[in-house]
Amino acid sequence: MDNPFTLSGANIVVLARNYNPSIVSKEWLYGKSIIKEAVTSFIHTPPLSVVETEQISFILDENRLQVSLKNITIENIEILPKVAIDFVSYLPETPFVAVGFNYKYHIPKGNSLLNTLFQPDDAKLTALFGENCEVGQIVSFAFQEFVVRMSAPPAKDEATRITVELNFHSDCHGVDEIKERLESHRVTMEKAEEILRGLSK
Repeated sequence: MDNPFTLSGANIVVLARNYNPSIVSKEWLYGKSIIKEAVTSFIHTPPLSVVETEQISFILDENRLQVSLKNITIENIEILPKVAIDFVSYLPETPFVAVGFNYKYHIPKGNSLLNTLFQPDDAKLTALFGENCEVGQIVSFAFQEFVVRMSAPPAKDEATRITVELNFHSDCHGVDEIKERLESHRVTMEKAEEILRGLSK
């Protein structure tokens, strides 16, 4: 059975103290086989390096690496953590401090559980905000080594769908812990989709 939701965005963020963006050129990424497809756009300056292909976007500044999918496919979702793992493996002395997985989904409006969450029948809210008010949700919970934040803003301008974003964050110490967390990418996505299936019932 098809899932009632769609993934519209995914990225991995690896935080560190004192990355050196000036060494991360498209040539360096090619030379280390971190990226293999043709580069379509790049910016390379001492404080910032941006490298884009048809499939991914790779942004690095002094404190933050972000690897994002530009084209959502099953194959590319598998590539995303591999790119991040390969990158951190070549900079083992970097003081890594945290990793985050970010997923953005769309869920159709109109099922009973979502209506309960996003359109509460509460006379006090109606009195304050009017009959057509909609509320959003923020939910925080623990999952394995991650603190998870699920947010869904009010969807007033969206007639047919609700946007749900999930952030899985884990503080880490050193390259080994970072790589362990990056290996959990598939598990965190499975957890995100388990939650979305529950919300979509």
